[in-house]
Amino acid sequence: MDLHALRLQAEGFLKSEEHKRAMVLLKREATRPKAEPGIRSLFGLASARADRSFYGFYRGLKWCSEAQKESPDDPYLLVNLGKVYLYHGLREKALDHLNRAMELAPQEPFVQEARHILGFRQRPKIPFLARSNPINIFLGTLSVSIKKLFLRSAKD
Repeated sequence: MDLHALRLQAEGFLKSEEHKRAMVLLKREATRPKAEPGIRSLFGLASARADRSFYGFYRGLKWCSEAQKESPDDPYLLVNLGKVYLYHGLREKALDHLNRAMELAPQEPFVQEARHILGFRQRPKIPFLARSNPINIFLGTLSVSIKKLFLRSAKD
């Protein structure tokens, strides 16, 4: 199987939430010496998604970071690294990598999709209160819930 087909199949497994299958599929190619950085990065993402523990996060971060160091301006590698951070709750670190990918390749569909997963923060509902104020948190959560309700009813 060529690398492009391998990558597409692994990405399909990840999109269908079959993280362990993606990890098993990529392991042989990713762990060989001089493996292609995109494959190693994808293996890191699959590893981090398959194991939600700190160990899984660390292993995924290691694979993605090493691949990204080889090609620091590759938006695909930045997106995978950002997703590892995002899926383990480190939103600010994820935002750094995804914003860098947006600077490098704003028109790439995989970059736009990853940025969409992260979402965009709204301004605090009451601007003179801190974002972390319980009133702003409540109002923000309420407005998002109402928005989702209207979007869901509009689809029906």
